[in-house]
Amino acid sequence: MPRSSDLVFDHVEGVLFDKDGTLIDFVATWVPAYVAAAEAAAERAGNKALADTLLARTGYDRARDHMEPSSLLAGGTNQELLAVWAEVLGPAAPDDMETMVLDLFEAFAADTLVQTADLPHLFTTLSGHGFKLGIATNDDTNTAHETARSTGIDHLVDFVAGADAGHGGKPGPGMPLAFCEKTGLAPHQVILVGDTPTDAATGRNAGLHAVVGVLSGAAGHALLDAHFDVVIDTVADLPDLLGLPGALPPERD
Repeated sequence: MPRSSDLVFDHVEGVLFDKDGTLIDFVATWVPAYVAAAEAAAERAGNKALADTLLARTGYDRARDHMEPSSLLAGGTNQELLAVWAEVLGPAAPDDMETMVLDLFEAFAADTLVQTADLPHLFTTLSGHGFKLGIATNDDTNTAHETARSTGIDHLVDFVAGADAGHGGKPGPGMPLAFCEKTGLAPHQVILVGDTPTDAATGRNAGLHAVVGVLSGAAGHALLDAHFDVVIDTVADLPDLLGLPGALPPERD
């Protein structure tokens, strides 16, 4: 595995971003969404107490306020999440649980997103230096598009895909390779930026130039350092990593 001191970004022309934990503050945005969805599903199933079980089975211990970095909630697809919840609820699972949960997630994506940096400035900076930009997430594509729109970067993004876009989910190579096809770039011209080991595996499986970890998600430095070529605090540090002139303004509250 190449390390940060060995990395050269001179020929990189594309940056593919994970969404949650990378562009969007995972804890501030999605923990409340998952809690709300679990409570709604458990209530519809007739047993409100099962909400904590749904969360725990997919990676979040509400009593300890702890998210398992490699869990389904941190990096799985919505379909994987719903399958586990349906198993927990059994015959009592509401028939419309998928629609109910996905509608709730899309509403959170529209109204309550907390950015990890000034995304419009970051994407304007990268695009202005000629980089092709994309978003690849294990969330659904509609929610990813809504995220790009609500954060003001939709006009700066060349590619948006979720696990339901037909390219497969992470850690498969489908989304990065689709980004390459869409932009005309070769894998060695692209880096992937993410916050979980699953993101790192996705970039490696696609043969990308490098995988860059960010500490704005659920995983700490020790875990990310074992999987990524280089780890930075947030995406706000990316222009410096790529050797671009100018610094970003302070991160938003």
